[in-house]
Amino acid sequence: MLGSRIGNGRLEKKCWESMNNNLVVNIYRKNRFIYTVVLLLTMISCASSQSRYVLLEQRYVPLSADFEIKVYKDSLPEKKFKRVSRLDVHLEKSHFVSSDLDNALPLLKKEARMSGAHAIIDIKERRSAVLETKIYHVTATGIRFLEE
Repeated sequence: MLGSRIGNGRLEKKCWESMNNNLVVNIYRKNRFIYTVVLLLTMISCASSQSRYVLLEQRYVPLSADFEIKVYKDSLPEKKFKRVSRLDVHLEKSHFVSSDLDNALPLLKKEARMSGAHAIIDIKERRSAVLETKIYHVTATGIRFLEE
């Protein structure tokens, strides 16, 4: 009796359809997983940053990475100083994620050190957006304290 079912093709057809359905489902699941991973990586990795400094006068030796840069956001220091560099940081993030000064400060301090500045003053922030990309640009002035 089993031989007659196999012989007329009904059982073979059911087995073949079942194998094809399982194969299609497995491929769909695997592709869905891959697409999900790619989408998540794309969402996470859509951020860029640029920073630079421009010297205003003479060149100073860059300061060490552990030198503590002082930040004067709303005031000027009491010590005498001179302006040595203009600092720029530009941050872009996709998917409606925005940046703020806390995100930009490490880059501002790095550029201040590279320019030989002891502190940062005159911080100006600008924000804009292009579609879902949030843009944050900060300019500041690097200063060097004068010896007394």
